[in-house]
Amino acid sequence: MDSSNSASSPDMQKPKIVTGPGGYVLEDVPHLSDYIPDLPTYPNPLQDNPAYSVVKQYFVHVDDTVPQKIVVHKDGPRGVHFRRAGPRQRVYFDSDEVHACIVTCGGLCPGLNTVIREIVCGLYHMYGVKKVLGIDGGCKGFYVKNTVHLDPKVVNDIHKRGGTILGTSRGGHDTSKIVDSIQD
Repeated sequence: MDSSNSASSPDMQKPKIVTGPGGYVLEDVPHLSDYIPDLPTYPNPLQDNPAYSVVKQYFVHVDDTVPQKIVVHKDGPRGVHFRRAGPRQRVYFDSDEVHACIVTCGGLCPGLNTVIREIVCGLYHMYGVKKVLGIDGGCKGFYVKNTVHLDPKVVNDIHKRGGTILGTSRGGHDTSKIVDSIQD
């Protein structure tokens, strides 16, 4: 793929134009490697997981895209495409060193506890991440140090309860305090 924008471009949010005989517009999002080009990579822990090793072509190729519309005119451009979601062959963090956190912000919506549960179990069982914190009380929980240790045992039955076990808050957060708290 030939993308027209670089990481240093002030127009990072403009669509990247892909050229070629089947040219299309790639609605792309910035990637961590756009900001840290020499970031080391690691083999994806899923490749050693017996539940996934039997599936051929489980990993998503970096150039895979998904079209916005299935039907296009044969003589027209190929339309808008998006990056295909899914696990990549290489990851950018060593699972043993990852400290993940989950925060719920804004209003409540059905299924938040299910989302929390699946993130925790996915990180733990699929990627081997053992350090997961829940930030209690929304964004303000970052700088008042309201944290809850989360693991599969803690979140086992939370999907059966409404709301969010982490609590939430709307707006009023101090971004610089949050960043300072994360760096501590």
